Amino acid sequence: MQSLNSFTVTAEYGRSHTTFLLRPEGQREPAARMHKDGAYETRYPFRVYTGAGLDELAGYVTEFAAMTAERVEVGTVRHRERTLRPDDWTFTQHDLGVLCGLPEGSGSRLRHSSPLRMVLGHSWGDALFSYRLRFRSAESAGFAFARLAGVRARYTVTVHDPRVSRLLVLACVTQFNTYAATDPRKSAVDLTANPLRG
Repeated sequence: MQSLNSFTVTAEYGRSHTTFLLRPEGQREPAARMHKDGAYETRYPFRVYTGAGLDELAGYVTEFAAMTAERVEVGTVRHRERTLRPDDWTFTQHDLGVLCGLPEGSGSRLRHSSPLRMVLGHSWGDALFSYRLRFRSAESAGFAFARLAGVRARYTVTVHDPRVSRLLVLACVTQFNTYAATDPRKSAVDLTANPLRG
């Protein structure tokens, strides 16, 4: 999985499982699978599987951190919302330091770095506009990911520094998917699993 430099991430939601599939650019078959038994909101970590049968454990991912298969922490991801400036995204990889994430492209900056974020931050904003984040530092070219426009959440990832942990990138995508993006399928599962929500 660490050799993947450009890939898409798609989600499948259910009451008894949540699965994300990673597909290398231009390929139909997934190269990795991020899965947990339970609905999206359950606090179990995702297990990341690779290999020909997608059955070789590569590590663990939560929305805040990633660990190797031996449960050694790779790093952490943090997100802090701000009103009139871009949100504060930090990607801290223990052997690489801190990479800061900023919106990339005029549409992303307009939507998430201006007073218009109050209007464009709703689910229809996700349906109409892509949102791109670029993570980098003085020591690393980092990586970029985008939540592509559309009702269903779908992500693209481009890695610019081969040292960047793909497991920790998945933690970043998971955090964004949990706290900064909408998907009606995720909401529907939340409501059917717990009808008192909402």
